[in-house]
Amino acid sequence: MAPADPRRPESGDCPSGTTLLVGVLLTKGEFAETLVRCATASGCRSYRSTDISVDRWVVEGHGEALGNLRNLLLPIPGLQLVREQIEAALGDAAAPAGLPQLHSALYKKTTVAEEMPVEAGTTLLVSKDFTFDSAHNLPRYHGKCEHLHGHTFKLRVTVKAPLDTWSGMAFDFMALKKVVADRVVNVLDHTYLNEIIPNPSAEYIAIWIWRKLSDLPLHEIKVWETPTSFITYQGPPKA
Repeated sequence: MAPADPRRPESGDCPSGTTLLVGVLLTKGEFAETLVRCATASGCRSYRSTDISVDRWVVEGHGEALGNLRNLLLPIPGLQLVREQIEAALGDAAAPAGLPQLHSALYKKTTVAEEMPVEAGTTLLVSKDFTFDSAHNLPRYHGKCEHLHGHTFKLRVTVKAPLDTWSGMAFDFMALKKVVADRVVNVLDHTYLNEIIPNPSAEYIAIWIWRKLSDLPLHEIKVWETPTSFITYQGPPKA
């Protein structure tokens, strides 16, 4: 294709109003026809640069038309770079000085305007889910599970704690995550459970986990062996 006069549009009539000129570089020349076709469909103009050493094109249009062109290019992998160049130009036009930097005071409240009244003695159940991958076999079971096999176990730890009305929290999720990860997940993940728990049924795994976390205000432990099969343990019998 011979280099075109940059003053003459190859496609489309640019609508009146403020327009943007976007220089785009095609990595493969065979996408030129696709670019021209999409530019025309979106109401933009497109023409090839006079620099014949590279396949550089100029796309011209107002913001809405360029936005339409960007959407047309989304499903075309070969024109991803062109789409990104158009997006950058639209972003620069929308915020020529760059995006405003928000001061923490603008998005972080440090005071509470009004307290929410809560009944005295309010307690809540706080739960956190975990997964770990382990292998085991059940030595006292007659069936498939007596042979070595593996699971992606799902674990849900639930604690019961009173609401701290000042912080608005009953038990910190992050604190629960760290304790369970350190004492349980990191210990059981990618292991042969029989070397840790002598008879590692889901029931015994739940009891083992409860004992490892017994200093927490535990309410319930759930252990899923499969997505549809799980054990619920609520602690040893009360005296």
